[in-house]
Amino acid sequence: MLAAPSGTECTGLTRSDLDITDGSAVDAAIARLRPDVVFNGAAYNLVDRAEAEGARDALEINALGVACLSRACREADTPLVHFSTDFVFDGDKRTPYREDDVARPLSVYGASKLAGENIALAASPRNFAIRVCRLFGPSSADAAGSSKKPSGNFPLLMLRLGRERDSVRVVNDQVGTPSYTPDLAPAIWKLLERGDGGLFHLSNAEEVTFADYARAVFRLADVRCEVIGVSSKEYGAAAPRPMYSTLSNEKAHGAGVAPLRHWHDALAEFIAQLV
Repeated sequence: MLAAPSGTECTGLTRSDLDITDGSAVDAAIARLRPDVVFNGAAYNLVDRAEAEGARDALEINALGVACLSRACREADTPLVHFSTDFVFDGDKRTPYREDDVARPLSVYGASKLAGENIALAASPRNFAIRVCRLFGPSSADAAGSSKKPSGNFPLLMLRLGRERDSVRVVNDQVGTPSYTPDLAPAIWKLLERGDGGLFHLSNAEEVTFADYARAVFRLADVRCEVIGVSSKEYGAAAPRPMYSTLSNEKAHGAGVAPLRHWHDALAEFIAQLV
């Protein structure tokens, strides 16, 4: 749940509470809760599995589910905030991607997320599609002691592996910006104050390779583990990734959102809460 302004009443629904691909269930939830705004944090983000097993599951959640939410929100005159990804880009640029840059996803996952953001934006001018990059931050699924493996939370994944192994192989040719959820939350609320929706990029400042990101995690957590940098080709993931996917936040800044702090400062805060 996004950290909300004081006095805001928030209701969080898990997958067991609501299947967003069930249109009738979505309609019933919106009618029962009568929200002022809906945040869609649901996503199929198993990037390599989607590539290996086909697009059905990814499209069902990342596109069909968004369509169900968009229709219900439109009928209730409620804005929808939908989250998308830097994976909608092909990575051929070497300067930060803007919202008006052409999206050319390389993977099934990226294509499904692009479909979802287009659906959300087409449904209502009040809806938002917010592209984020390499999310990390506290969550119940990733909490210490949880039986679940870290769900896409790179720092926690590295900490787990770093405490189990003497070395880890991490790609050194994919560049982007780690984005800290507690920093994104107030920026998103600021965008909501505008009233008008649209497509926005939000991420922390500056960029880094995954290998150097992992080294920063180990250094800040005082974990002795060697990071062996390898190319994406050597690593051999099933789904292709954009080699460069830093997001420009200029549009958000123009809408009144203050620049987010450097990713390393955000990471230091996050690690300090864990160790």
